[in-house]
Amino acid sequence: MIFVLPDGRRLVDLPGYGYAKVPEAVRTQWREALEHYLARRRSLRALALVMDIRHPLTPFDQQMLAFCAAHALPCHVLLTKADKLGRGQTAQTLLAVQRELTRLGGVLSAQVFSATAGTGVETARGAL
Repeated sequence: MIFVLPDGRRLVDLPGYGYAKVPEAVRTQWREALEHYLARRRSLRALALVMDIRHPLTPFDQQMLAFCAAHALPCHVLLTKADKLGRGQTAQTLLAVQRELTRLGGVLSAQVFSATAGTGVETARGAL
C-alpha cells in the first residue's frame, strides 16, 4: 500500500512483516520481493522499520538493519506497542536495540512508539 504525504513523499507499506498467517513459501516470496525492491529502488531515501517492542530484533529485522547499514540507507526503527510494557522494560528494550544499531553502524536510529497511548507520534513524524 502506498501513502502519499502532504509534501509529495511516499510511504510504502511492504509485505513480509508482522504476524500474517501465510505459508512459509509465501513469506519467502515476500522476502525475496522486498530484497529486490530495496536493492533496486533508486528513489528510496530511507526506511522506517516497525518492530513490536515485545519481540524486537527478529532474524528478519536484523537482516533488514544489516542491509540498511551496508547500503548507507538511513533506517528509523519504531518499537511499537510500547504501552504493553512497563517503563523499565521499555527502557531496557530500547537500549538493547540502540546497542545493536550502534554495533551495525550506518545511519540507524530507534524510538518507542504507541499509537494507542500517543507515545512517540510527534517524534516519528519528525523522523519521517
